[in-house]
Amino acid sequence: MRPPNLKQGDTVIILSPSGRVNEEKVRKNSNLLESWGLDVKFGSHVFDMHHKLAGNDKNRASDLQSALDNPEIKAIFCSRGGYGLVRIIDNLNFSKFIDNPKWIIGFSDVTVLHNELNSLGITTIHAPMVNSYDSTPQLALDSLKSALFEENYQLETPFEDEEIVGGNLAIIYSLLGTDSDIDTAGKVLLIEEIGEYAYNIDRMIHGLRKAGKFNNLKGLLVGQFTGTKDNEFGYSVQEIIENCTQEFDFPIHYNIPVGHVDDNRAVVLGK
Repeated sequence: MRPPNLKQGDTVIILSPSGRVNEEKVRKNSNLLESWGLDVKFGSHVFDMHHKLAGNDKNRASDLQSALDNPEIKAIFCSRGGYGLVRIIDNLNFSKFIDNPKWIIGFSDVTVLHNELNSLGITTIHAPMVNSYDSTPQLALDSLKSALFEENYQLETPFEDEEIVGGNLAIIYSLLGTDSDIDTAGKVLLIEEIGEYAYNIDRMIHGLRKAGKFNNLKGLLVGQFTGTKDNEFGYSVQEIIENCTQEFDFPIHYNIPVGHVDDNRAVVLGK
């Protein structure tokens, strides 16, 4: 189910369901959304700090639940990723949200939320977050605006007519076998990663294969694997992926402009 596209005057909210953020930076970057004609609100706990998290689990979940349930809110923009959503995902109730879906925008740790909503049949947007708008090039910002305001936007890839699911590789791997796991059959899987050792990427790709995520896959989109550390493992990311998928015949496309890079284009996940 695809949420309604935004229009000028719509009310949207910025939340911090994961890591803590710099208030001055996020407020400044929110001006971009206002320039698109949106009425921008902030969650009650968006600037809280609790260790590395944006507030304790109870308050982050409360902010997100309130926004999910509020029919006046037309989109939820995550301020940043980091870590934290897996700690609160089981405490969220999506019954009102399903009756009145709205856009969820983010990537990285927000993959937890993307996966959960994909399993419920709700379309989301994998895209830059508010904390990074000041370093995001115009092409990527334009792609986000198009995804929100245009009816048929999808990132231009060889699979633009297929359903895309996925996001951050480590998050996808960590959710295997849980009720937040994703079904990849008949779909295109998108993966990206940052700062991982090559052998750990190898472990995760093998894990996806063993979990059946490549069975009946329509295709694989490989985004940016930023800052990969070799640690004498010896295999590149492409070699790892090709080794783990050689028994399958789905097409693989590399170097998609998605992930932990400045030019992080918006991708619509789900139908």
